[in-house]
Amino acid sequence: MNKPWQVCLVLVAIFAAGGISGGLVAFQIARRHAPPPPGVWIARRIENVARELQLTPAQMERVQPIVKRNVEELTKLSRQSMHTVHEMLERMETEIGAELTPEQRTRYEQILKERREVRRRMQERHGMRGEWERRSDDRPPLPPPKPAQPPVGT
Repeated sequence: MNKPWQVCLVLVAIFAAGGISGGLVAFQIARRHAPPPPGVWIARRIENVARELQLTPAQMERVQPIVKRNVEELTKLSRQSMHTVHEMLERMETEIGAELTPEQRTRYEQILKERREVRRRMQERHGMRGEWERRSDDRPPLPPPKPAQPPVGT
């Protein structure tokens, strides 16, 4: 004697279990593929070079500063690059916003706000917020839309 509410409860439990297990698998995959912090990356790089080339202790002393200096330069370059990418995205958002109707602009601003909030939460959750990243409320508002152009030939 199955009651309909029991069937619904079982289906909800199955769905919840699938969602939880899928989330855990996704989290593990993301953790496994996330780049290590620069300090860890430097240590691994030096360790790999030393092991593969069987460096002497004297060579290790000379190689460590080389790897450290270059990883620091790569990190700085990466931050600069991300800053440039964000500036370009902001410019694109502004240019798109100028082409929209007031109703579309309202919706577009809401979409952008939601995307920024999702990105912010992900970065905070994974400790990935960089110096180049501004808070979403620090971004300038979109400029007012351009006035409508009259049709050509009228």
